Amino acid sequence: MARLSGIEAVERPPTLGRRAYLQIQQAIRDGLITHGELYSENELAESLGMSRTPVREALISLNREGIIVIESQRGFRLRELSEAERQEIFDLRALLEGFTASRLAHSATGEDVSRLRELIDAQEALTATGDQSEFLSLDERFHLLQTQILGLQRTHATMVGLRGAMWLIGYEALSLPRRLEAVVAEHRAIVDAIERGDAEGAAEAARAHLARTAGALKPVE
Repeated sequence: MARLSGIEAVERPPTLGRRAYLQIQQAIRDGLITHGELYSENELAESLGMSRTPVREALISLNREGIIVIESQRGFRLRELSEAERQEIFDLRALLEGFTASRLAHSATGEDVSRLRELIDAQEALTATGDQSEFLSLDERFHLLQTQILGLQRTHATMVGLRGAMWLIGYEALSLPRRLEAVVAEHRAIVDAIERGDAEGAAEAARAHLARTAGALKPVE
């Protein structure tokens, strides 16, 4: 039997549940869904222009990931992270992202470095407008692209889970004056070390960036 080649796979559109998940994710990241409020599943479905079924599916996924808490017959709210949980998130990110930056310093191509720098340049352009939503979106892409370049599937999956928790504190982490500009400089330091093949310098720059981000957060009362 003849073998078929050169035929591109049909890209399947995301399911309604996945679309609801991504839209709720963005609403959390954009600060439209905030801490201390109870939200109605019915009203959310109406706002998204969807039936309750895909919205419920999305909320169950977010609940399973520890992003929201579903209160039976009442609605849902954002989960509050304890100080210990926040510290654990940053400790895990420091381990994973230090490791990833170090690996990239050994193997990154010029094209890989260019892709990372394009994201940083886009972030820098946003410092003038203060668009924190898009800035956070680019920040997520910058950090996750590094594991994608290396093909570290398990590391990438773990980092995706940690980024989910970061949605709960993303805006707060950018609250200090000039923090956007500082993040850009810290990202550049990571990529500069990667480009010159300095594995330890790249790992240290990644860890220092996360330490400064953690330091920008207010202690949990």
